[in-house]
Amino acid sequence: MQRVFNEAKNLIDKSNRILLTMHERMDGDDGGSVLALAKHLGKTGKTVTCAIKQGVPKALEFLPGSHLIQDDIAHNNFDLVIACGCSNKQRCGSQKIMALTAPIINIDHHPDNENFGAVNIVDPKKSSVAELVYDFFTYHNWLIDKDIATCLLTGIITDTGSFQHSNTQESTLKTAGELMRKGALIDTIIHHTHKNKDAKTLKAWGKAISNLRYDPKRKIIYSVMTAKDLEELENLPANAFEGLAETLNTYPDAKFALVLRQEGEIIKGSLRTDPFKHTDVAQIAKAFGGGGHKMAAGFSVAGKLVRDEQGRWRVI
Repeated sequence: MQRVFNEAKNLIDKSNRILLTMHERMDGDDGGSVLALAKHLGKTGKTVTCAIKQGVPKALEFLPGSHLIQDDIAHNNFDLVIACGCSNKQRCGSQKIMALTAPIINIDHHPDNENFGAVNIVDPKKSSVAELVYDFFTYHNWLIDKDIATCLLTGIITDTGSFQHSNTQESTLKTAGELMRKGALIDTIIHHTHKNKDAKTLKAWGKAISNLRYDPKRKIIYSVMTAKDLEELENLPANAFEGLAETLNTYPDAKFALVLRQEGEIIKGSLRTDPFKHTDVAQIAKAFGGGGHKMAAGFSVAGKLVRDEQGRWRVI
């Protein structure tokens, strides 16, 4: 990592107009990493733009600097792009960003990353992009203030499921401890990211649980949310179903959990499992054009979820 850390810093030092982005639909890990980098780069005099498709979910509006995030870029005058948590360039979801010719620093911990950057800071052994960004900061002796610590600890907490997932390592806990020492408040972060479900979200979870099925032959527990289901619920937050697949995965007899939901003409799938279940959900997601980690993965396919006369869900 030392070589790529130095190469990335050299690119940053030579750049003045920097775009920070991530995959569409902001999450705590990659979004927190974007904001941590933005805070530091802004203090060093760089002109920084943060663009994330679909903006900031309500649960992450507490993050310092989140109000600066825009949905897309308004110009192409950048001399550097830093992408967090994108396994490939297309994951940013913006045609304008994909068309940029500026060099890219690619920061990721997904094992299926395509190393599309001029510099690739990619380490699948890390719990999160935020932990990797923390290593980058400490390697270069960059100051981590309370705001940066809050952003990075949010990333670690959300990507480890509050340290419950198998990606939590000794280094992860040490990093979290250091970020707390620098002022990040773990109780505040968990309140905003895990204990903030409003009535609409709880009602949506109720519908998803009522749609729950278990396939004893394949040992799959799954739920489906059709366009009709979502239409009846009306105006759900973008992250309404965040954490649902993890909750379904607590069913002891299932090898993995699957949540399917309709989004326009696209079906989104979220997969979760545990190490002792000996199932690689990244390979399942890959079969549908997606990817992720062995324990947590996702995919998107064109189609529509419908229920037939027997009450079974089908994709057409």
